[in-house]
Amino acid sequence: MPDPVASPATGKAPRKLSQAVVIVHGMGEQRPMGTLRGFVQAVWSHDPARAPFYAHVADPDDPAGAKINQSWITPDSRTNSYELRRITTPYDVDGRRTDFYELYWADITQGTTRGRLAAWVTNLLWRKPADVPRDARGLYLVTLSAVIVVLCAALALATSVWQGYVSWAAGVLVTILASFIIWSVDRFGLPYFGDVAAYVRAEAATVEKRALIRDRGLRLLKRLMMDDAYDRIVLVSHSLGSMIAYDLLQILWADFRPRKLEAIRDKAKLKAIRTIEKQTLVADGSGWPDGLGDLAGFQRDQWELYRQLRTRDADHPLPWKISDFVTLGSPLTHSEFLVTYNLAEFRRGIAERLFSACPPIAEGAVAGGTVLYQEGRGLSGKPQRAVHHGAVFAATRWTNIFDRGNGWLTGDPISGSMTENFGPGVENVQVELRGSLGRIFTHTLYWSLTANGVEVAMPAGVASRSHLAVLRDAVDLGRKLEPSQAKAPAIRQGLPFQQVMK
Repeated sequence: MPDPVASPATGKAPRKLSQAVVIVHGMGEQRPMGTLRGFVQAVWSHDPARAPFYAHVADPDDPAGAKINQSWITPDSRTNSYELRRITTPYDVDGRRTDFYELYWADITQGTTRGRLAAWVTNLLWRKPADVPRDARGLYLVTLSAVIVVLCAALALATSVWQGYVSWAAGVLVTILASFIIWSVDRFGLPYFGDVAAYVRAEAATVEKRALIRDRGLRLLKRLMMDDAYDRIVLVSHSLGSMIAYDLLQILWADFRPRKLEAIRDKAKLKAIRTIEKQTLVADGSGWPDGLGDLAGFQRDQWELYRQLRTRDADHPLPWKISDFVTLGSPLTHSEFLVTYNLAEFRRGIAERLFSACPPIAEGAVAGGTVLYQEGRGLSGKPQRAVHHGAVFAATRWTNIFDRGNGWLTGDPISGSMTENFGPGVENVQVELRGSLGRIFTHTLYWSLTANGVEVAMPAGVASRSHLAVLRDAVDLGRKLEPSQAKAPAIRQGLPFQQVMK
C-alpha cells in the first residue's frame, strides 16, 4: 500500500487511515465495555508518548490533576448492540486515529446448566495419564481431587443414611456442606467455567452457542475489514476470548485469503508470500524447531505481506487488514488437553488444517515449502494461485503474553507458551505480575494500572520492560514496521495546530 503524499496544491499533510483495535473479553459474567475501558486506559490513556500535547486532559480519577490522553465514547452501529460503544482517540503523534471496539459475548453463554458443566469436567478427567500434557497436569490433578472429595463425601453420607448412623447434628452439618457446594458451583463454577463448557469443545450441546458467538464476531470484523476508513485491525483477546478470537481468525482467513493471484499482475504479493514460505513448517508438529533463527525478521515479512493485502481493488475485492493477534493469559496453551484428547490428535488437526500454525505449514512434506496452490486459470488463460486456508499467520503476527508462576500457587496457571502447539513463529513474552494479593492468581492483571509487572526471561543484554510496556509494544499503535514511520509526522513538521486537527 503506497504511502500517501502531501497535496502539491495545498501543501497539507495527507489524512492517514484509521486503525481499529478489537478486544475479546474472557470468561465470567462480564459487563459490557468493562474490559474495553480498562484496556483503553492502559494502552492509550496512560501512555504519554502516544498523544500530542494538545490531546492531554486532566485525569478525572486523580485528585492531583495528572494528565492523560483524551478519548471519547461514541455510539457505533457496527457492534449491533446499544449496550456497546466505540472508544475513539484524537490524532496521535503519527497523525492517525485509533478506534477501540469490544466483542462482547458473555450474554450468549448464560444459562449453562450444572449437567453441562459436569459433563465437561467428566470429559476432562476421562483421560489416560499419558494423554495429560505436562503443563495441564496441575489443572487435571486439582479438578480430579475436588471431584474425588465430593464423591467420597456423597458416598459416606449415603452409607450412613442407609445404615441409620446419621445423627441430628451430622444431618445439619451435611446439609450446610451440601448447600455450600451447590452455592459455590452456582456462584463461581457456572459463571466462569460454564463459559468454557459452553464453548471450548464442539458437541451437540454446545454447537448452537458456539455459532452465535462466532456470528457476532464475524459481523463486527467483516464490517471493519470492508470499511475503507481503516487500513489495520488489531485483534486482542484475554483468557477464553483468545480461543474465540483464534477461531474467528481462521474463519475470516478462509474467506479473505489472497486468491486468483497471477504472476505478472500480483508480482509484489507473490514476492511477499515467497519470502514467508522460507519459514514454513512441516505438517508433523514433532519435527518443528524450538524457535526461529530470526523471529524479528519473520515478523517483518508478515508485516510486509499484510501491507500488500490490506488494499482492495477490482481483482482482489476482499482485503486482509488484521495485522496482529495478541493473546493475554490464554488457555490455548492447553489446547491439546482442552480442545482435543491428546497431543497426537491436536497435531493431526494441524496437519489437516483444522488448526493454523505459526509459521504456516507447507503444502508439501518439506519445511520451507509453498503455501500456494493452483486454482484454475484466468480469462487470459494464465494460471491463478491461492494461499491455503490454514496460512492465516503468514500475514498476521501473533504475540502471546503470559505469566507462568509456581504451579497453582502463583502467577496465572491458565496461561503459558504457545510454541509446542502452534509453532515457533509466535512471540511468547513472559511477565511476572503482582497485584494486591501478591503473586496469587494474576490472570486478570495484564492491563492493570495498579499491578506491578515486569518482563522476565529476556535474552542477555536486553532491558526488561514493564507489563504495560509489553502490552503496548504488542498492540503497536505506532506501527514500528510501517515504512511511513521513517518520515516525520505532520505534528513534528511544524504544521499549524488547526491544520493538523482538520
